[in-house]
Amino acid sequence: MSTKRPTIARRNAAAKRQAASKRHTREQRAAQGQATLPPKGTAPHKAGGAARGGASAKAGASAKAGASANGGGAGRGGIRRKDGPLLLVLVIIAVAIMAGLGVWQVQRLAWKTDLIETRQAQLAADPVPLPVFADDATPEVLQAWAFRRVEMTGRFLHDKELYQAAKSLNGNSGYHILTPFERTDLPGGTEQTVLVSRGWVPLDNKAPETRAAGQIEGITRVTGIARVPATAWIVPDNRPSENFWFTIDLRLMGDFVDHKLAPVYVEADDTPVPGDLPRGGQTRSEMPNDHLQYAITWFALALSLIVIYVVYRRRR
Repeated sequence: MSTKRPTIARRNAAAKRQAASKRHTREQRAAQGQATLPPKGTAPHKAGGAARGGASAKAGASAKAGASANGGGAGRGGIRRKDGPLLLVLVIIAVAIMAGLGVWQVQRLAWKTDLIETRQAQLAADPVPLPVFADDATPEVLQAWAFRRVEMTGRFLHDKELYQAAKSLNGNSGYHILTPFERTDLPGGTEQTVLVSRGWVPLDNKAPETRAAGQIEGITRVTGIARVPATAWIVPDNRPSENFWFTIDLRLMGDFVDHKLAPVYVEADDTPVPGDLPRGGQTRSEMPNDHLQYAITWFALALSLIVIYVVYRRRR
């Protein structure tokens, strides 16, 4: 027992001395640190402040960048708000244009409806004698006779037939037989030669001898529909050298048959002829009238644009 107690005492004493030495060392280091600190206002102190200020500036910039990143929508929203009046003006202009086109189509609808009713009344009326037109007859004068039922008396010049590529009302390929008609019902020796579209024949009956019964001789009466030649688009050129025609060109046809033709021609009605060829009544008088659909389309587009704009503004 006596041997162990001095050993324990010595260890405790050594531990106390070591702890005291460590405290002394720390106090010395602390004292040295206070001695080496520069006074406030010196360059090193300012450098530290600058460093701290730089760090603060960087932190502020980072904070601003974060705010911009997080609040970028608000900035873009500001741009959109600036574009708002311009977008509204564009929508108003577009709606006004579409509504104007819709109103125009309504006006066209009224015009087309009246034109169709007038044409139907003309086609249902009794035939009247075809007048003799002056050489300087205006297009308005000629158009006043378009699709009117007319009659005339005279004789066909069968040796001067012309052949126009055509389809029947049933869609069958063939020809329209165009024959000059010398009138004999005009007073005072007035002369007039009118081109008559007598009707359709099949491809195999182009030659007159294949339909000889229908080649009416002598004075005869013709009833039909007066027509004014219309400008044709995307149609092959006539081939006078082959007596093959795609469109009615009264001036060129007159030169071909060596007769001055009236400025209108007549499409024969469906009055039967011997041999049933040519087949008359081939006039196409239907007129498309789609203006109501067009008007509805334009008004619907205008309304749709308004709805789209309102929904867009509300979502914002």
